[in-house]
Parts: sequence; structure tokens; C-alpha cells
Amino acid sequence: MYKESFKDLVNFAVIKSNNFYNNPENVNSPNPYFIGFGNPNAKILILGKEKGFDKNNLKQLEYESINNPREWDNYIKNNIGSNKNKFYDSENYINTFFPYLNKNKSGHTWNKYYTLLNHIYTSIPKSENEFFRYAFLSEINFIPSKYSEIKRFDNFERLNMLNNKFFKSFEIIILACGSYLEKEQIENIFSVSYYESILKKRENIHIYQNSNQILINTRQLSMDTSNDLLIKIAELTKNKL
Repeated sequence: MYKESFKDLVNFAVIKSNNFYNNPENVNSPNPYFIGFGNPNAKILILGKEKGFDKNNLKQLEYESINNPREWDNYIKNNIGSNKNKFYDSENYINTFFPYLNKNKSGHTWNKYYTLLNHIYTSIPKSENEFFRYAFLSEINFIPSKYSEIKRFDNFERLNMLNNKFFKSFEIIILACGSYLEKEQIENIFSVSYYESILKKRENIHIYQNSNQILINTRQLSMDTSNDLLIKIAELTKNKL
């Protein structure tokens, strides 16, 4: 049900998370070993900048960050696959497969992800965030923020985790994080080589690849991201499926 690289990552993240939160100073801190949401067996990985909420919202932080590895661990150990059953007795949060239902505002990042994936696969239902079946979503920066507050990301622990085999196992990797990572970091973390760039104001596309994968590094996909950019990314990647 789950590939070995994902099981290994979850085990690693649970151990590291437990050690991290054993320190009382970290009790209400974002989890550097947050894994992500969606379908871990998908062929597409999308890595954004960071989760877009206030880190002082402790309930949301608990569901979406602190306990993320433990929730995945529960599904693996109990052989539970994709579902839409609430993991907690929560008002809105569902689970790591479908964190929320019907949360697709026009400028919201998830709406852009849906549109991009629909250009690749076509005919994905828009209701109940069905696009989560077609990709795995995570973030470069593990610290949530309503507004991006950094230009480069260099947290060693997080970058070391992103270097895990699981994050390299996707046919298509989309780094929708702008310049958070430098060229050398991208090449080293994802085992790809720079190929070429397509330059357009505020919509640059940097292409990396190896014999089995294509990686697209572009801007954060939200707000004023044009449909033309999403179509171009889809055109560049869909032949890898």
C-alpha cells in the first residue's frame, strides 16, 4: 500500500519529532519533520514555500504540522489507505490524505494546484479537493506564515529531510518556491542537473532533469499566477507520466 521509501521517511520523521518535542521549549513549535499531505504513491510532488497560516494558531499547528508524521505512522501501521474520515474530532481538519474539503478559493494556492494538475490529467473533480489523489504536497519551509518572510531557506535539518529518497522518487517534481533554494541545492537534494530556463517577468521556469525525472522550479503558485504559466508547466511535465 505504501512504498518503502515513504515508510522509511515516516519512521525517520516520527523518531526525530519525538526527540524534538521532548524538549519543553519546542512544545508549541512547528515541526521541522512535517511530511506533507495527499497521495504518497502519486507521480507528482509539489513543494511550496510554507503553509499559509499563523503559527500561533495552535490547533491548526497541531493538526497540520506537529502531529503530521504521527498521523502518517498510524495509517501505515494499521494498513489504512486513502479516506475522508476525520482523524481528530476537529471542526474543519480531515486528515493527511484530504486535509480539508471544499477549501478552494480563486486565489488560494490549492486552487492553483488543482488547475495545474487538471491541465496535466484533465477531468479532475473540483469538489472536495479531489486533486489530492493526484499529487503529494509539502513545503520547503516548515514554519507556517501568512506571508513569506524569507528569501532563501537554509535550515539544515529540513534540507536534510528533503534529501530523503522519498522526495526523489517522483517522476515530476514542482518546486513552487521561487528562489528559496539555490541551483546547487536543487541539484544536490534532488539528484538532478540544470537543463534550461524559460524567462518571463514574474513567471520564470527553471528546468532540471535526470534520466527518469523532470523538476520545475518556479514562483509560488498563488494569487496572480497566470493560467498560461500553469499550462506551460503542464506541457513540460505531462510526457513524464
